[in-house]
Amino acid sequence: MQNIENFTSAPKAHFYDQIFLNLDLSELPEYNSSASRNGFSNHAKLCTFIVMKCECFSYITDLLDFLQNNLIIAHYCGFDITKPLPSYWTLDRFLNQIDHALLDCIMQSQVKKLVELKQIDSSFIAIDSTPVMANTAQNNPKSFRKNKFAKDNHPQSDPDCALGVHTATNQINERNYEFYWEGTKIIS
Repeated sequence: MQNIENFTSAPKAHFYDQIFLNLDLSELPEYNSSASRNGFSNHAKLCTFIVMKCECFSYITDLLDFLQNNLIIAHYCGFDITKPLPSYWTLDRFLNQIDHALLDCIMQSQVKKLVELKQIDSSFIAIDSTPVMANTAQNNPKSFRKNKFAKDNHPQSDPDCALGVHTATNQINERNYEFYWEGTKIIS
């Protein structure tokens, strides 16, 4: 039996408990027809990736270390903490094989639930966009033409493009920035 000592603060444990109690995973089959030999449920594996995003982990190994040190959260995810947690390969395979349209459906149902519970206000819509660099020689980093980003030196290859700026961070005093000619935006 594993040592079930954990280092989770009460507010963090409560946060994950509330997330998983209100999470509608009815669209996701709990087990695959070819379930892993340890029998980890798809619901529990999906919950681990919610933890991964909430904790801002980039790597599954960091997620697994976190769950080993916070077994109460692993329990809230749906794992039997008296047994070993899933391996890196089990979680990696799950993440690579899950249908992302299914994740969109789960996310939409969660947003609807939060609106019903009056936790979020649906009277406003947020739109995020990603700039796409215009296909012009002036965006080529190997081009050393003078004034290639001057407003009066508009690229002839794309008359609709506009001048854009990209910073390395969102800090107000950031001085590390670069200009580019932007063609269009991808809206999501």
